[in-house]
Order: sequence, then structure tokens, then C-alpha cells
Amino acid sequence: MTHIGPLNSLPIACTLTPAAGKAQLEKWQAFDEHYALETERTDSRLTIHYAKVDDSTRRLRELVATESTCCAFVDWSIDESHADLRLVVTGTPEQLSALNVGS
Repeated sequence: MTHIGPLNSLPIACTLTPAAGKAQLEKWQAFDEHYALETERTDSRLTIHYAKVDDSTRRLRELVATESTCCAFVDWSIDESHADLRLVVTGTPEQLSALNVGS
């Protein structure tokens, strides 16, 4: 499966230690493998759609809580108002490109 989640590698601006960063990347990859549906992007916004079930909601909240601290250079939010679960990341084009998001 092609990785479509928010992080393919650690951006320079990430404040996690290399070991913690690697663990976070592995969590994203496992999460994306199970739940990722599609990705939408504009210059200032990345929206990733996920299957909406109790486990995905809980896990995405945990992932976003970590990202909001270590990669606070963008805004992280979860939109639960649709049939799917949506991760919305906003920032400048340069900030979003620092996330090294796959497609």
C-alpha cells in the first residue's frame, strides 16, 4: 500500500527524538494501512480521509495529540462531522511540504 498519511519521514522541524520520531512514524504507517481512504490537498490545507470507527477515532486523536506538540508549525485538527473521519492539517505551502506527505 502506498503511504498516504501525514508523515513519510521526519521533517527537520520535528521536536521528537530520533527514536520517538521513528516510533511515531511507525504508528502513522500502521494507522494509514488500516484506515486511510483518500487524500485531498491545496496549497495551504491537507485533508486525509479515514474509515470512521471507534478504534480509528481513538488512534487518530492520540496521533494528532503528539503531532500538535512535536510539529506545531502547522495546525492539526480532526473533523468528525462526516461519515468518514478527517484529519485536516493547515499551514503555508512550505510548512506542509516540511511534513513530507506521501500521495
